[in-house]
Amino acid sequence: MDTLMDLFLQLDSWLSGLVFFFLMFLGWGLGLTVLRFIDHGHREDSSRIEDAALALFGLLLAFCFSGAASRYETRKSLLLTEAIAIGDFATTASMFEPNISDPLRQELVFYVQQRLKTSDMRTDDPAMPQESALTLHSQERLRLLVQQAIREKDTPTLHTPLMNGYNGLTQAHDNRYYGNRNQVPGSIVMVLVIFGVFTTFNMGRAGGCPAGKRFATWLRIMIYAAMVAMVFTVTIDLEQPRRGFIHASKAPLQTLLNSLSQSAPVAALPTP
Repeated sequence: MDTLMDLFLQLDSWLSGLVFFFLMFLGWGLGLTVLRFIDHGHREDSSRIEDAALALFGLLLAFCFSGAASRYETRKSLLLTEAIAIGDFATTASMFEPNISDPLRQELVFYVQQRLKTSDMRTDDPAMPQESALTLHSQERLRLLVQQAIREKDTPTLHTPLMNGYNGLTQAHDNRYYGNRNQVPGSIVMVLVIFGVFTTFNMGRAGGCPAGKRFATWLRIMIYAAMVAMVFTVTIDLEQPRRGFIHASKAPLQTLLNSLSQSAPVAALPTP
């Protein structure tokens, strides 16, 4: 049941929009069938219930779009927050002697490269678990380097900022991880689809397809379904941070990587 509810979120956004378009068009055809064979061609003006259903569908569509846009902006903010957290940690690490700061910086270069690499991967990519594991291994190596710095250097005024910087780095990673998986519930999307089909069904049953206006009627329904499907496609696309066409800019992480890479020659990184 959960798989069915999440169907439109699991498909690519363009495919979800296309399916929704055809479902709405099918609903209109079903409404015409009901008008012809059950209502015997007797058309009725839209009732208050049908008007209310159309208004409710509009509100639900606006609610889903607004929520998707808000979550997209949140993901952009989380990416910027992570870049700032890594940069703060790198700045604190640079206060130590080269024998401590250089390994930390080198590991941070690898860590940021991994964050950029996984940002471009789909969550269902077969290589995603392995790349995520490399990121966690890099976090562990950073922890060991921080532990080494605390043990070897008698600089307590730097120990606390360094530890806080590392904690901020891992927290930013976790926040972004769960932020990328925060989506609208599939049940709400399914209700939206049902209401969309119901509106076109009512259009077909109440309006029919007059013989002299068939082309105009078809064109009107197709334009309506296409416009709704377009908004639906964008909404689903915003809910898929690593798929589709709309992605949060990775410029903060790329700028950070360039800064870390140019600060000093980077030695070969140890394999996890």
